[in-house]
Amino acid sequence: MRCKTLKAREIARKPRVIVDPDTPATYVRALMREYDETIALIIDKKREKLEGYITWREIIQITSHYSIKRAIDLALTYPIAYSNDEIDKIVNELEKEKIYGLPIVKSKEEPILVGVTTLADIVKKLYETGYKPLAETVAETMTTGNLEEYIVYNNERVSKAWSKLVYRGKPGLIVLRSREEPVPVGILTPGELLKTGKWFFHRESEHGLKTMAKIKRIMLRGAPTATPETPIEYVARLMAENDFTVIPVIDEETKKIVGVITLYDIIKAYIEGAKPGRVKPVKKPLLPIIVKPEEKPSYISTDKILSQVLVSRKQVETLTGLTALEIARPELPAVTINDTIEHARKTMIRYKTNYLLVVDEKGGLIGVITKWNMLKALGLMGPIWRRRVYDRLFIEHIVTKDPPRVLINDSIEEVALKMVESKTEIAIVVDEHGRIQGFITKDDLIEAYDKLLRERARVENIMTPRMLGIVHPHHSLNHAIKKMTTFYIDALTVYDGSKIHGVLSANRLPFIAYEDSLISSKSKYVVWVKRVKEKGLRRARYIKVTPLLVIDAMVKLPPDTYVKTSDDVVKAIEYMKKHNIDGVPVVDEDEKVVGVVAKTDIIRELARTARLRIERGLPVTVSKKKKGRGEEESK
Repeated sequence: MRCKTLKAREIARKPRVIVDPDTPATYVRALMREYDETIALIIDKKREKLEGYITWREIIQITSHYSIKRAIDLALTYPIAYSNDEIDKIVNELEKEKIYGLPIVKSKEEPILVGVTTLADIVKKLYETGYKPLAETVAETMTTGNLEEYIVYNNERVSKAWSKLVYRGKPGLIVLRSREEPVPVGILTPGELLKTGKWFFHRESEHGLKTMAKIKRIMLRGAPTATPETPIEYVARLMAENDFTVIPVIDEETKKIVGVITLYDIIKAYIEGAKPGRVKPVKKPLLPIIVKPEEKPSYISTDKILSQVLVSRKQVETLTGLTALEIARPELPAVTINDTIEHARKTMIRYKTNYLLVVDEKGGLIGVITKWNMLKALGLMGPIWRRRVYDRLFIEHIVTKDPPRVLINDSIEEVALKMVESKTEIAIVVDEHGRIQGFITKDDLIEAYDKLLRERARVENIMTPRMLGIVHPHHSLNHAIKKMTTFYIDALTVYDGSKIHGVLSANRLPFIAYEDSLISSKSKYVVWVKRVKEKGLRRARYIKVTPLLVIDAMVKLPPDTYVKTSDDVVKAIEYMKKHNIDGVPVVDEDEKVVGVVAKTDIIRELARTARLRIERGLPVTVSKKKKGRGEEESK
């Protein structure tokens, strides 16, 4: 089946931004920024009529913080697609009018809104539906003529790039280092202008025109590059998932730009195939390796998390007899809600801790920050070149508010269960009046397990199944983090099928720049800068954006640093402490790699006991009169 037969109604999606005609244009811009949307619909709600729409290109025409313009002043009314229009007609209209998206209505006679679509939506639909591009490589479809129209330079004023985007309708621009050194160092799309106010001309400001920023301050630093041999399917996913409207095509040896590939080119590769006269080169597959469908993480319930083990056994029903108060620490370092992420990072380093409290101006407890929060924060705030570590609101965006609270006589098993259910690493210990008596961290539970529960479980009885605990060194880091978060695992064994390369440990990841798609970050790509010494001077070599891989972030371990399935869990804990990691690789009796045993596996083991007691109607608190180890508590 040809993808040309796809209808408009099949590629439509629900709009994320709908406004009234009189909505201030600056507010529309704010909504598009907030919802990461590339098209806003203008609907007269009284008449229930579509009055027009605004795309990236129109909204960046507001060049100041304040404007008197309204949404209707920027509105486009053409083109509009009808539900039965075929995909090639829609793409031709978009390219002809040089716009990024449009609304779809039922028909000319019945102008009922069906949805919206953009170039990225169309590309996503093509590969998600299983269509194969007729042109297989970038060389067959890339744009090679009039490259100067797509090029700007690092130190040029942003007004030049803005003119090309607005007046010449370019979907995006390639930023080169300089005319003397014409290698790509970034890209600039309307989306980059939408996210920041640093480029504003202030034309409509009462203060008049101000000095404009240079392109290097606005651009997406680093160039997500392709080569002529890159498969179209790979580039299609890269561009559609990140709203990259254009990326440079470079010669792999010289690093010089030889063309550009736009979303228009990608769609035509699917619909029309190779451009006339193009020779198809040999495809070169790129890393990361493709994740098999059965390995892709999806939602998992708490019950499923608690039940997952490599080898099941009869569940222990008795409590350890330890109360929350007995293992709680009296204090933790704190930061205020208005502190910067840089301050939080330094505080963690200064106190050698993975956990911080977050308080308000009066010292009231708001929530907690762990290294896992900081790990997510890197994705939330974007790639390394856009991380605003001095943003005073940054901690407010990442803090875990209302962490679980446990009573002083709750068992450590109950504490573990609440941590698993909330997927947190800190619990607050309170008395019967709600007054805070201390704090319990994941590591406090591990320490208690280590001291009191030796010989209680073998590794195979608590570790997660093989498929969940292993990643390939060339899987994307994004895939690994998604797996860790979904399955509540704080470490993964890095294994390529022949040898163990190391472990991916959550407590070692927070200061590695990467993108976390789990919290809707736009990009999963980071700058990779190699530095070399040249004539005694340190100089940045070609800057390239590539997917960060597991191998880039893993912790390498000495040979034979693993445990067997038959080993006691305490041996794994000793390795964790020795190497400051959250998990240890596991092999079976035949030295075959079967997964990882992690700290969260131990937390799960404690939680399973609490869950079993709850199901049987038994208490999960410890009576004030402490029982001996292994004794049953009175009901």
